[in-house]
Amino acid sequence: MRRKIQGVAFFLSMAAAFLNPATAQALPAFMLRFSQDPFSLPEMRNQCSTCHLNPQGGGPRNPFGTAFEQNKHIVTPEFRRAWPSHFLPNISSEAVPAGAGEIKAIFLPGERETILEINGEYFRLRPGEAKLEKITPEEAASLMAAPPPPPAPPAEPKLPLRDQPTFDHYLVNLPTTLPYQQGRFSMRFTHRFTQPVLIAGKGCDGCGDLGNLYGLDSFSFSSFGGEYGITDRLAATVYRSPLDKTIEMGGVVQLLRQQGREPLSAAVRVSVEGRNNFQDFYTTNLVFPVSRAISNVAELFVVPMMNFNANPFASLASPLAPEGKKRRHQGAVGLGTSIRFRPRSAFVAEWMPRVTGFHEQDSRNTVSFGILRSTNAHVFEFVLTNSWGTTTSRAASFGTMNFALGFNLYRRLR
Repeated sequence: MRRKIQGVAFFLSMAAAFLNPATAQALPAFMLRFSQDPFSLPEMRNQCSTCHLNPQGGGPRNPFGTAFEQNKHIVTPEFRRAWPSHFLPNISSEAVPAGAGEIKAIFLPGERETILEINGEYFRLRPGEAKLEKITPEEAASLMAAPPPPPAPPAEPKLPLRDQPTFDHYLVNLPTTLPYQQGRFSMRFTHRFTQPVLIAGKGCDGCGDLGNLYGLDSFSFSSFGGEYGITDRLAATVYRSPLDKTIEMGGVVQLLRQQGREPLSAAVRVSVEGRNNFQDFYTTNLVFPVSRAISNVAELFVVPMMNFNANPFASLASPLAPEGKKRRHQGAVGLGTSIRFRPRSAFVAEWMPRVTGFHEQDSRNTVSFGILRSTNAHVFEFVLTNSWGTTTSRAASFGTMNFALGFNLYRRLR
């Protein structure tokens, strides 16, 4: 029981650190500070060339960028006056005759307050609060010289899953319907640790605990691959796993994308796995991922698949072996979901029950679940799974009673 409590506490602490948005800020904060200043020139906002010599950003800064850094990336009235080429001055209206005198307005940064000068007296107008109060000339001068309030961080909306997916081309091991983009190359990295942290149906003797980082000190199967969008509907994939030195190569055709009158997304994937670095024991996979988004919160997946020659040793099976071990081919139907609880964070889960054909003795259907965080170019998943295999056929073939930690990392290179 104590180990289980420790395991839950560790998993939750990892999840909290992983999902903290402060660790995954994708916006350039200093440029955001300049761009949200109400007096910055509009044509210079959100432009890397405002501070850098390289228009793409990074590298040496230009004179303005150097001065901005030396000013601790703070925009003050003095800094605006020193760089009139980058800022508008405080906006003052022309004096307007009003009977016995004149009225002049000075609009302050932030667009929340206005200073009115009436016959030499000053008043502060707060339209949002429907409030007008008289102030001294010294208070007026102080308000006009004060730096603008720091901008509030923009709240990132939950866009439709079509435009802001919380998954990549694989959910955990299950292929998804995420479309490829022409000319875009992406990398896929997977790690599966071998020491269990949970055993279904009984005690957990030998499970990883805090002393060995809950299995992160154990041996892992670390696999990697790449995917390239030939067109927006056609892609090529390659992937290698150290499990039997298996290389998987194939292609993807996008059939449907949920938008307009199309109620579903669908694709077809064909791949061939070869063990011993693609020298023998070949398995051909035919996969039909189908999905539907529910509002902007969740996506549901149904993934039928056939694995031909999933068991290359069927002919060597003993006559006394279970019937499932004598079969060469395998059929499965993967079920999965991604449920978003923050704009770029989601809970993911998948189940891959085998429905026909090959069934290794004492093996179980693969179950995986975890949490993920996505950025503009990365998706990172922290998962718990009962399968070491990550190629298409091996992921569905060899589930066990043991659940171990793992993670996936997807990186879009261009």
